[in-house]
Amino acid sequence: MTRRPLGALLAVLVASALGCTSVAPPSPSASATPTGDHSATTKPTADGGPEGRLPRGGPRDRPAVPSAPDLPGAYRFVSAPDFLNQDVADLTADGRTEHVDPRTGAVANSTNREYDAGLRHVMDEMASHGTRDVLVAGDLVEGRWGRDDSRSGVFGPVRTDRQRMRAWRRAAAVYYPAYRQRFADHDLRILPAVGDHEIGDDPWKAPRDRWIDFKRRHVPEFKSIFADEMLTTPGGRPRFSQHPSKGPAQRTAYAVRLDAHVLLVTLDVFERRGGDVHMSVDPDQLRWLRRVLRQARADEVPWVMVQGHVPMTGNVRARNSSHLSYEKGDRSALWRAMVDGGVDVYLSGEVHDQTVHQVDGILQVSHGSLFYRGEASYVVGQATADELVLENHQFRGEIGFEDRLWTTSRQGAPGHISYPDASIVTGTLEAHRTRSGGLEVDGSAGVLEPRR
Repeated sequence: MTRRPLGALLAVLVASALGCTSVAPPSPSASATPTGDHSATTKPTADGGPEGRLPRGGPRDRPAVPSAPDLPGAYRFVSAPDFLNQDVADLTADGRTEHVDPRTGAVANSTNREYDAGLRHVMDEMASHGTRDVLVAGDLVEGRWGRDDSRSGVFGPVRTDRQRMRAWRRAAAVYYPAYRQRFADHDLRILPAVGDHEIGDDPWKAPRDRWIDFKRRHVPEFKSIFADEMLTTPGGRPRFSQHPSKGPAQRTAYAVRLDAHVLLVTLDVFERRGGDVHMSVDPDQLRWLRRVLRQARADEVPWVMVQGHVPMTGNVRARNSSHLSYEKGDRSALWRAMVDGGVDVYLSGEVHDQTVHQVDGILQVSHGSLFYRGEASYVVGQATADELVLENHQFRGEIGFEDRLWTTSRQGAPGHISYPDASIVTGTLEAHRTRSGGLEVDGSAGVLEPRR
């Protein structure tokens, strides 16, 4: 029998008194502090808000809108940034040594039957739209590896940097394959980008903090591990052939023709320079992007999409996020390269909510969600030679923090989660290609209605 911590039992009693069905303390995978170090959060309360304030106006609360039209013969894709933004894997499988979490007395594990059932439900629906491609613009995992806040010893000791790095590799060798396998089980192809959680989660600079110093110094190794696990075939070859020929993003940035009508360029928007990690692309990656876009224009590709983890325009809705954004935004050299190169859509994550901006002819679709908050969502896209349709699907799950799953960092995800119902459509956007080669929005509704 799993022993529950006293704090969790008190939270349940308070929730019961308030008539709540679930308890939601501050997010373990999204910062409630300006620093972005998600191990430091605001004070938890029974209702889940900081100091007793209930969260208002979240994705779950938004009304349904009519579904988008179906485009016959269209190429279809799903975009789901920040899926899952959490470490989810069975740590007791494949003959692994079992470890006990001293905080709870339970065997340390990062999933359970409820999570498995909820994930199957959400991913079954993703796969039902007639697509095999799922774009994930970063934050696949929680990724705070190389630490062991519970002192459970699951991935080995973490007293020295060498031990931390060994523990990081061991965690990656569990969580990344589990992530890949879920998509393979649904016959889906994943096209991922690097997010901040793939490189340890922000921040990467703070005085006299050994953990943050370790993260900053090892960003190149973290990216290499991500590329090995998520962008490389079992035979050791790159999954996608178009990469920068040199530079720090030569294994993490790539371009791929998804369909005759659609080119996807995936960027690595995390650059280590000046003793910190910046939200920017390195010069080699920028030059490579310009070449890719010139070729796309020469090939007359109807739709060019770029995905990167962070938004490039301001004023976006955000939910349990540390609000990372691209340096200089739509005044940056990257934005100008996308405008000059004829990019139609920029897909970003990080914010766990949905906002569309149309700036300089580019649609920025900031979207995504947190599965473990009961707020899973995804965008379905359809593209023909002349038309583009986007549709946001929002789930309304149920969570309970009576106990937690084990993670390497201090706070685990809620131990109870349920996705009993199908998603609802909370936003649509319809656009067409103009005679001059631009993109014109014909109609929109809900969370995908462009903000000005």
